[in-house]
Amino acid sequence: MFTKIVATLGPSTDRLPDITALLSKVHGVRINMSHASPSEVEARVNAVRKYEETSGRYIAIIADLRGPSVRTGLMRPLQITAGARVSFKLAEKGDGFVPVPRREFFEVIEEGDEVLMLDGKLVLRIISAAQTSAEAESLSSGVISSNKAIVVKGKEYHIEQPVEEDIRALQTLSRFRDDVDYVALSLVRDGADVRKMRSVVEEAGLTSGIMAKIETKSAVDKIEEIINAADYIVIARGDLALHYGLEYIPKVQRLLVERSLSAGRPVAVATQLLDSMQTNTTPTRAEVNDVYTTASLGVDSLWLTNETASGEHPLEAVDWLRRIVSQVEFGRLKAASPADARDRFAKAVVDMAEDMGGEIAVYSMTGTLAKRIAKFRPMTTVYVGVNERRLARMLELREDVGAHMGPRACGRAGAYLRGGPREAPLQILRQSLDSHVWAQRRHTYY
Repeated sequence: MFTKIVATLGPSTDRLPDITALLSKVHGVRINMSHASPSEVEARVNAVRKYEETSGRYIAIIADLRGPSVRTGLMRPLQITAGARVSFKLAEKGDGFVPVPRREFFEVIEEGDEVLMLDGKLVLRIISAAQTSAEAESLSSGVISSNKAIVVKGKEYHIEQPVEEDIRALQTLSRFRDDVDYVALSLVRDGADVRKMRSVVEEAGLTSGIMAKIETKSAVDKIEEIINAADYIVIARGDLALHYGLEYIPKVQRLLVERSLSAGRPVAVATQLLDSMQTNTTPTRAEVNDVYTTASLGVDSLWLTNETASGEHPLEAVDWLRRIVSQVEFGRLKAASPADARDRFAKAVVDMAEDMGGEIAVYSMTGTLAKRIAKFRPMTTVYVGVNERRLARMLELREDVGAHMGPRACGRAGAYLRGGPREAPLQILRQSLDSHVWAQRRHTYY
């Protein structure tokens, strides 16, 4: 077993002399639609798919929507020092103050509230609040610039989905409907939000899987219904820490991973994995231990965000994440229970392979059988044959499987002894599939 790696594409990766140096080391990429222009989205999607064609490797593309967040408007960077007074005003743009285009910010803030920005590094206390303005005192230092998220500690905004920014983003993504494998939903509060946004995504002409990002207390409270409504769960630790406090995050993270795994839903952990590597070429010992512990929980993927999007050392960050994950000893934190006869069949295949010391070869036309087998977290190598690139890419972000594409997937599964030749499962797949694009669940690609 091993955890898959996702890197966020951004200005730093755009400046790489050869982006294939990064793509060759990851299983998926994230495009943050809050910051990417249509031309940047096009360039990044084309770069990934060009690499895929030449390398024969499948890489999932994740489009991360902005969601109903409150962010700063257009402004010149504002240097803030501890003790300074800061003005917030309802405005699309501004100079010398912080423009906030959304009225919802002023509807929830009160005197004494703490406003958190820059992933919690900048803390400001509200000293006065009116209907369209507020004054705050800075408790720390930082630089506020355009399009930065604004969180009020302990409070949530009441903004209905979908927001206008996400509608525009989906219009951009509709041009790449066959290339966007997952759409990540930000700031979902419950299962109804996920179902509503799934319909919006489908209306835009996309057939992407739906990822639900868990970022607020409301989402944690409604995790079971969100798990049932989404295809993939993403634990966004940076945002959660703004609502819970840092000391609670390990407990909340473990709870969310357990709930996801017990339901058989793939789960990722994102944000501030190797945060110091935005400026340093090596991580801290605390970061290495954190990544190791998180991967040991059995999560399907780990996401690098600022480390690769805007950090100074994107390649080194990916290399270090790979090095740490390669040392992880995996176990089952929480096992899913079969929900029906098809689940029982899939679990029987997993149990038989593990009892025999064998490997699993799966032929899956729609990907459903492969997902059922992955649900039970097999502690052995799994080979999956599918007949669509889209399925191969989506399965690539499952910890338990690697995808093999060919036109005659037939919906069967079998366990094969490891005692025979190592190539046996691959030979079986080659006999059934015409394509010769192969990948396995471990690090070796065929």
